[in-house]
Amino acid sequence: MSKSKRIVSIQADKKYQGLGNLLHVESPILGLATNLEDTKREPFHAMELYALPDLRYGWVSIPKETTVSAFSIDHVQLVSPVTYLVGWRNSDLYIYDLEQRVISYHTTLDTNISSAIFLNNVTIACICPLSQDPLKIIFHKINQGKSYNKKGDCLAFFKGRLFIAEEKILHFTSASITDPGFNGDPFASENGGGYLILNYPQVSKICYLLPWEDMLYIFTDGGLYILTVSLASNSPSTFYIIDAGINYNFSKAKVLQIGDTIAIITNVGMFFLSGMSLERFDWPVADQLNKLDYMKAGSGYFQGQRLILIPYITDNKTLVYSIENAQFFYLPYKVANCVFSPNGSTYDFSQTNLRILFDDTSFYYPFHFTSVLHDYNQTRFKYIKEVWINGKGDFQIDFLYDYYGITTKYNQLGPNLSYYRTSWGRKGYKIGLQITSRIDCEPFAYVNKIYLKIHLLGSVNYFYYAG
Repeated sequence: MSKSKRIVSIQADKKYQGLGNLLHVESPILGLATNLEDTKREPFHAMELYALPDLRYGWVSIPKETTVSAFSIDHVQLVSPVTYLVGWRNSDLYIYDLEQRVISYHTTLDTNISSAIFLNNVTIACICPLSQDPLKIIFHKINQGKSYNKKGDCLAFFKGRLFIAEEKILHFTSASITDPGFNGDPFASENGGGYLILNYPQVSKICYLLPWEDMLYIFTDGGLYILTVSLASNSPSTFYIIDAGINYNFSKAKVLQIGDTIAIITNVGMFFLSGMSLERFDWPVADQLNKLDYMKAGSGYFQGQRLILIPYITDNKTLVYSIENAQFFYLPYKVANCVFSPNGSTYDFSQTNLRILFDDTSFYYPFHFTSVLHDYNQTRFKYIKEVWINGKGDFQIDFLYDYYGITTKYNQLGPNLSYYRTSWGRKGYKIGLQITSRIDCEPFAYVNKIYLKIHLLGSVNYFYYAG
C-alpha cells in the first residue's frame, strides 16, 4: 500500500475584502491533508480532504470595549507599553496608573499645558506655553515643583538629561534636573547644560524627540537627525549630530515606538524605521490614506499582536494594522491616541471618559468570515461534506459554489453551534465557507476553530504532492 499523500502547494486567493466590516476576510483553506493512497489507478476518482481555514487573516472573536469612570486626558506618549501615563486637561496635570486604572496624582498649574513627560519615577517635566516660566519640573512623590524660563515644542529624557526643542534649537540640562535639592540653573554650561543648533537650511522646527538604542532621534520638518553621545563620559563635548539621510517633513507625521518597532504614520504613506531607511507597509490600503486622521494614531495590543490604530476622519471606524501578522483590519468605532500597558490592556482617549478596548468578554463584535479553495481553476465536481465549528452563538453559514457567477447557499442557524453536516456540491471553479454572525443577537459569542471535510472528484494531476 502506498504512503498517504499530503498537499503542499495549492493556489489560493488571499485578497483582503470588506472595508468597514469587521473581520470580513477572504482566506485560503490551508493545512489540507488527504487519505488518498494511490493516484495512478485511474484518471478520475474521489478524493477526501480535511481542511482547516487559515484564521491568521482575521480574528474570530473581538470583545467589545468598556468605559470606565476615569475621564480622558491629552498626552504625548509615543512609546508603548507604558504603566504610568502622564497627561493633562487644560491646566490640570494627571498621572494615570494604567494597570490599576486609577489616577495616582493630580495638580493644577498656572496656565494650560501643551506637553508633559516622565523623567524618572519621581519627576515630571511639562510645558505651559503662556506661563512666564513655561518649563515646569514637578517632583510628584514629594509634591514640589520648579519653574524655568525655557520655551519649547517637545521634550525628551535622554542619558539622565532633559532635552527641550525650541524651533531648530535643542536645549539640554545637566543630570541635576531630577534633583529636588539643586537650586542652580540646570541649562547653564557651568552646571553641565547647554544647547545645540541644527544648522541645516531645510530645518526650521524639531517635531519629535525619541530616545532609541543609546541615541536620540530628532524628527524635524526637514528630515531625521540622530544625536550620539559617548557611552563612557556622557559629556556634552561628545555630543554629535548625524544626518540620517531621510528627507521627510515629520511635522506631517505621527511617530510611534511599539516595543522594538518604530512606526511613522503619515497621510502619504505608513513606514517602519529600519536603520537609516523607511520601509513602507501600507500598500494594501493606500487608497484609504487621505481618509485617515493620522495625527491621532496610537498603539494597542490584542491576542499576542501589537497593533497600530488609526481613526478615520469622518467615518466611524478605525484602521488597524497587526505588526505580527502584517495584516490590516477594521474596528467599527473611532479611537484616538491609544496606548497599551504591560498587561496587554489597550486604552483609548477619543471619548469624554477613558475606554479600554477588547475588554468586555461577554459581548463581542460581529464578523463576516469567508474561506475559499480555488482548486487551480479546474471544473471538477467537489462538495463540502462536513463542517465542524468550535464555539457558540447565532450564525448564518453559507456554503459557496462559484460557477459562471452562480452561488448556492446552505443556511442554518442555532443557539449553540458545534457541528453541522451537509452534502451540497456542484461542479465549479471554487468552493468555500462563509460564516456571518447575526447582529440582532446579543451577546454575540465566538468561534475558536473551523474544520471542513471536502470531497473532490477528478484528476489529481493538478495538485502537487509529497510523500
